[in-house]
Amino acid sequence: MGKLGTSGDASLQNGLDLVRDLLNQIPSYGHLDVLILYSALSTCDLGDILETIQKCKAFKLRCSVIGLFAELYICKHLCQETSGMYFVALDKLAPPSPAIAEFAVANLIKMGFPQRVAQGVISICLCHKEAKVGGGYTCPRCKTRICELPAECCICGLTLVSSPHLARSYHHLFPIRPFDDVSPLVLKDLHKLPKNCFGCQLSLLNPGNLPGPQVACPNCKQHFCLDCDIYLHESLHNCPVCESLRNSETSSDMEQ
Repeated sequence: MGKLGTSGDASLQNGLDLVRDLLNQIPSYGHLDVLILYSALSTCDLGDILETIQKCKAFKLRCSVIGLFAELYICKHLCQETSGMYFVALDKLAPPSPAIAEFAVANLIKMGFPQRVAQGVISICLCHKEAKVGGGYTCPRCKTRICELPAECCICGLTLVSSPHLARSYHHLFPIRPFDDVSPLVLKDLHKLPKNCFGCQLSLLNPGNLPGPQVACPNCKQHFCLDCDIYLHESLHNCPVCESLRNSETSSDMEQ
């Protein structure tokens, strides 16, 4: 592995030929599985890549590809011919697991929220130890310039983050509970059901005043339509009713 370089153009054909040579000594009862991490948008091959794919298929080589950019037809064709799987990595490929309540002990950590350096200002970047023009961030404690966030200041050791980073980590660790589907038995009793969605205020009734599909928050018991359900779980990451109740309880405690 130490002799393999990462320079030059990406060649899917050369990679497949190399894999077949390396796995040629595997016994017939063994499984020949290959996982390819592909970050290029093209492949530079000297020969016929389709012929190479057929050789891999005859060799019983199952190829799976994880694309780090856009989907490529040749990678998808390779996985289909060799009975492998093809996925393109998205921004939410591996969200953090929810925190366990018993072990979620609160610890105070000193953090700094640096300001972005104005464009056109020349300053020394401590990350690369060279002068750069514009961009980057300034540590609020020691005024050191760094390039990217989140990071740890190399001078004072302060953890530097931005508010969106904290927001994204928080709702991944403490996700909103899935809403419950309203039972068909409850839907028959129209007097007990709200007529409008609590989120968007649109009607929850279908034509003919028949109740449509809806969900209810397990905590506050308010009803939402399916569009608001998706928005609350995938974008807002909290229930507005539960948040308002929590804020009102906090205000009453402070007044007391």
